[in-house]
Amino acid sequence: MPTIPFAEFRPDVSDLNGAFTGDVNNVLCADGSYIPFPQFKPLSQALPTACLGGFMARDDLGGTYIFAGTATGLFRLDNTDLGWVNISKTGTQYNASREARWSFAQFGNFVIAVNENDNPQVIELGQALFRDLGGNPPRAAIVRVWGDFVALMGLPAHPRRVWWSGLNDAEHWTVGSKNCDYQEFPDGGVVQGSTEATNPLVFQEKAIRRVTFVPGSVEIFTFQKIHDQRGARSRLSIASRANLAFYADEGGFFQIAPDGSMANIGFEKVDRTVFDQVEWSDTAEIMGVVDPFYSRVYFAIRRFGNENYNQIYIYDWVLSRWTKADIAASMLMSAATLGYTLEGLDAVSTSIDALPYSLDARSWQGGSPVLAAFTPDGALGFFNGQTQEAVITTQEIGDTTGGVTRIHETYLIADTDDARLAIGSRFRRSEAFRWQDEQAPSSRTGMYRRMSRSRFHKVRVRIPAGSIWTHAQGIETKISTAGMK
Repeated sequence: MPTIPFAEFRPDVSDLNGAFTGDVNNVLCADGSYIPFPQFKPLSQALPTACLGGFMARDDLGGTYIFAGTATGLFRLDNTDLGWVNISKTGTQYNASREARWSFAQFGNFVIAVNENDNPQVIELGQALFRDLGGNPPRAAIVRVWGDFVALMGLPAHPRRVWWSGLNDAEHWTVGSKNCDYQEFPDGGVVQGSTEATNPLVFQEKAIRRVTFVPGSVEIFTFQKIHDQRGARSRLSIASRANLAFYADEGGFFQIAPDGSMANIGFEKVDRTVFDQVEWSDTAEIMGVVDPFYSRVYFAIRRFGNENYNQIYIYDWVLSRWTKADIAASMLMSAATLGYTLEGLDAVSTSIDALPYSLDARSWQGGSPVLAAFTPDGALGFFNGQTQEAVITTQEIGDTTGGVTRIHETYLIADTDDARLAIGSRFRRSEAFRWQDEQAPSSRTGMYRRMSRSRFHKVRVRIPAGSIWTHAQGIETKISTAGMK
């Protein structure tokens, strides 16, 4: 029987007799196969209202702290009861919103939180409450760390300006002393964000600039425009790790290196598909998060105008391949787990069987990097549960000269007996596919015995949620000619 490997997910291109498919869901890429995408499982109690920003910080001893911001408050996750402790500035009710979200950064042992409607806030790890950041800094939408400086961007009064603090002093904002200064860009539109590095990249709506730290110079930082009329449509989409950065612009996803070299990672792969599903106003809400452990970046979208993020497109930059998965979240974030003793698990559930993750899951290991998200009602959780329901559909196979083929039996190359298989067929490509009922494999041979006679075929595999499996590589199917039509 001929082997048909599961095709690469590229919904933007035709899948007829090719090496691509447009129908893959709730899986991740591996070299030569697809692997399960884990379910999201809420862990914490819910915030008082929806989360508008989250952040994980580490202290000098490796302890982890998870912060979250809502429209009116700032909170810290309590590791004991998994509730949220209000650590807002005394007597303060903040004014964040979906249009003015919280942005966080860690500078030494301090966490800084900003949104464009409130004065910048700061807390020292281990202290009780946030307070105003000293030095009279400007209000800002974005905070980033550039080596030994704190940088503020998205300034309501100066949208094309970046402003950095004094050297090694997050609470010194007097221009002209201790290397504190700002740079106003003459063009390129609003500053949308930057990477975090000693020599970062700054993204505007219509420009990208390379920043170089020049110790001892009058300028302190120099700025070189490396891309004109190209920038980040969504400030939330800018995500970076080490020397790589990713972002979403008008109609496409991009990867950029520190030297400015750029790759359109979604071109003729997923760009058209994604942006056809996202309303124009929602393209500015595309959220990018780099996996804290694997070589993946996640782009969350509000598909068809949904109020919350309901789908993520996942790019593996080592394999240069995409997949997608279903979610229901108000935001994603890169995080690390707080760590639990067996006694501490009682705060989650007194029943081992009712725990959201298995006991050997990374979610229970302190400091373990993991992708996290907040539910629409404000509960924090991790993508570390059982497998989601996976769907993998082969490319379309057929004879464009009129030949008819017959499929006799099919064998799934995957390490599970739970999968269900369906065959789709059509005689003309203008027709919709007609799908047979799903079938379970033979308990004796593992074979799927279902016959179909047509000019064009697809085979769809569905692995139910909770099934235990590790790799799905493709199918072997017995095909024979069946005349002409």
